[in-house]
Amino acid sequence: MLTVSSQHPRLAGYHTRFGVRPWRAHAAFRKLNAPQNGAKWRASQWLENSAQTDVDVALEEAWALWEDRSRIPEWMAWITSVVVMEDDPKLSKWTLSTYQFNRQWEFSWIALNMTPLKFQKIHWRSVPGSSGGSLGALEVQNRGQIRFMKKGPEKCAIKLTISYEVPNVLAPFANLLTPLVESILQKDMDVFAQYAVRERNNTK
Repeated sequence: MLTVSSQHPRLAGYHTRFGVRPWRAHAAFRKLNAPQNGAKWRASQWLENSAQTDVDVALEEAWALWEDRSRIPEWMAWITSVVVMEDDPKLSKWTLSTYQFNRQWEFSWIALNMTPLKFQKIHWRSVPGSSGGSLGALEVQNRGQIRFMKKGPEKCAIKLTISYEVPNVLAPFANLLTPLVESILQKDMDVFAQYAVRERNNTK
């Protein structure tokens, strides 16, 4: 779930290496004030981020593009590949790649497609134990969904929601993740809106 352009912000904010020694990160965590929303951090805290956009194509056309998982990297700059497993099409290998903190990061996982609600929701979740890449032994569970809302014969709205587990060592940085990730997702949604219109025009 191509070469990544440096013009796009990235999700590397939740990776494991910030140039901060683990014991210092844990110390910062103990001293961390409660997040601004009043929530209290627990081990393996989950964050949820969303972005939404209107798309000037029929809902069915937008659905077909998202249903073809291998095309997702064409509008999500931080996802370099999504490869559907030949032996089980419900499974796909997603790879995220980005350059941050003076080094290249790569993270991959296997995602399981959940049963979709046709023309309403496509959703997936990572398979436990399937992560690999720059995170080493540390695993970041994640799940996502894309919702579709009809707004007219040739217009729809789509909303992408991504949820992911924040490792304990990164809890002190959690307040920085939401604006970063949501800005990435919003750019991806805007790119998709343009991509969908181009695809429709090319098929006419």
